[in-house]
Amino acid sequence: MQIISPNLLTGKRVLLRYDIDVTLRLPSVTQDKPFDSTQGKPSVAEDFKLRAGIPTLKLCLENAYQVILMGHLGRPDGKVVEELRVTPIVKWFEGQGYSADLGSGKLKILENLRFDPREEAGDQAYAKELARMGDCYVNEAFSSYRPAVSTTVLPTLLPHAAGLRFAEEVKKLTEVKDNPKKPLIAIMGGAKISEKLQVIKVLAQKADAVLVGGKLVAEIREQQVDLPTNVLVAKLNEDGFDIASETVSAWSGLINKATQIIWNGPLGKFEDPKNDSTKKIGEVVVESGAETIIGGGDIIAALNQAGVLDKISFVSVGGGAMLKLLADGTLPTIEALN
Repeated sequence: MQIISPNLLTGKRVLLRYDIDVTLRLPSVTQDKPFDSTQGKPSVAEDFKLRAGIPTLKLCLENAYQVILMGHLGRPDGKVVEELRVTPIVKWFEGQGYSADLGSGKLKILENLRFDPREEAGDQAYAKELARMGDCYVNEAFSSYRPAVSTTVLPTLLPHAAGLRFAEEVKKLTEVKDNPKKPLIAIMGGAKISEKLQVIKVLAQKADAVLVGGKLVAEIREQQVDLPTNVLVAKLNEDGFDIASETVSAWSGLINKATQIIWNGPLGKFEDPKNDSTKKIGEVVVESGAETIIGGGDIIAALNQAGVLDKISFVSVGGGAMLKLLADGTLPTIEALN
């Protein structure tokens, strides 16, 4: 997989696939008061993904003739959805000092690619339309791993490379998959056991223990999911919105012995301060001194809220992409760049 370099970029029009799918802060919307772009404006609420790509963007702007930044925001299902326009993304970049580049046209940001149904359909004609805008392609959207025109088709039409962050993600997660440090503890939270069961089983083969919390607990019990013996499913508290304090205590002992920790998904409804297990486990993880790799928007938000995010060894921009790479060893987007 080629990694971005000045030689690829110099004097070129660069199509830069960027991860702009961030959480937005939207104006109040009700059934009687639907979204109106004239009444308050959406803004970026959490910008970790946007910041992660800045080194690649800077390298592109320093060497390229023009940078055409593109990506998707939310799930508009092939239709124009006003609250999912890229306007707040443009405003964010202006706030980071890119107003001159945007004003001159050196940096151009395309509208939400998913407004066009051909993006997710992998339409070749649409791919050729986009390819005509540039001379080379750079993928800096690690978390957008599913096949689409902008992620897996464009690399077949243009000279291409991985962005700096994309390459760093692949390197770090491949190291974890192939050469985990022992003792290894994996922590899995959030929801959707149907999507996470495979990676739980893969991690169970490598880890000393896989600790499971969040909504996964209820799903596992309701569906009577059969799990390896070293997968420890949490006990929930009375209302079911968090793991029980005795589970936090038991897990803390295991975590303190770990050399490496992989964590995806919060362990409870962390937005409510009374559900503090994610915060407590986060503090234990940091104090353990283990190398810790986390991924997923919710766990990033939870540990940021807990005030420990800056003490995590490596924060992946993509929760789903991280899990799929750990489980399968590759991603469609990696294969496209190869």
